[in-house]
Amino acid sequence: MPTHLAVAIVARHATDALAQARALPAQVTLVEYRLDMMQQVDVPRLAAETPLPAIFTCRPVAQGGQFSGSEAERRHILQQALATPHLVDVELDTLPALHPFIRHPQQVIGSQHDFAGMLKDWETLEKQMRTRGAGIAKLVGMAATVDDVLSPLTWLARATQPGIAIAMGPAGVATRLLAPRFPAAFLTFASLATRSAPGQVPVTALIHDYGFEHIARAHPLLVIFTPQPVPWEQVQRFRQALTRHIPHPQAWLLPLPVTQISPPLLQALRLARVAGAFRLPGVNAVGPLQNIVAWDLTSSQARTSSEFLSPRATLAFFSQGL
Repeated sequence: MPTHLAVAIVARHATDALAQARALPAQVTLVEYRLDMMQQVDVPRLAAETPLPAIFTCRPVAQGGQFSGSEAERRHILQQALATPHLVDVELDTLPALHPFIRHPQQVIGSQHDFAGMLKDWETLEKQMRTRGAGIAKLVGMAATVDDVLSPLTWLARATQPGIAIAMGPAGVATRLLAPRFPAAFLTFASLATRSAPGQVPVTALIHDYGFEHIARAHPLLVIFTPQPVPWEQVQRFRQALTRHIPHPQAWLLPLPVTQISPPLLQALRLARVAGAFRLPGVNAVGPLQNIVAWDLTSSQARTSSEFLSPRATLAFFSQGL
């Protein structure tokens, strides 16, 4: 199943939330209603009138949410959501209390968040979620550096059942952009004007600039490491060169804004079946990578020639053997 593009909607009431959902681009296939951020919660109306399949989320403060009522009230809202045909996000420690109300495990997204750092022992957390009735496991940590994208993408690469793996924050954006490259990835989140989590990419940028529909099927997929903000005019020049040097219609160039490049980041790209990567001036590389500007990730070879700074030379290099 292709990875869903989901948009998290933050609204004060159902009328506004539904209006936002109706205005979403056609590429969006799931909408998440953040019930904990609503002043008035109307699950039956949202379930009946949503224009897209929905995820109902009512996140407690301890897991990064804003629900201000009692835990009993929150669980009652989640019980209402479980009575609908839509998906429901239920935190790992809340799953036992709601287990009697779970009719279909594939309706339940078991979740665990760490806003202070990256989670540990991803496989154990997944097993606990599935044992407690969740058909989809969602594991989310806060990335401090680009190295932190390796753990979630490693877990996603090994997953045999639907999962969601996210490293929040600017350093973790690769987990959001590359999720469609993994067969087990259930979704990746994008945002509207108000983000519901750190590091979310605006939905219009994810579709039109980063090329959401291209990412999953790209062959080859190349990554260009860029400063932040992304120099889109320069990226477009590289993309035009790509079409000349690699005539395959599914070739795609994905910009990845990072502050530095590290071996764990390159390993994460290999897991996502990225064929090659190169960096623009202004992006640093650490340790043994500091003098390298381009990487052939299909053979783990690195080249150091400065000629790869030109679109023509760089893309001609990566077109060899692809």
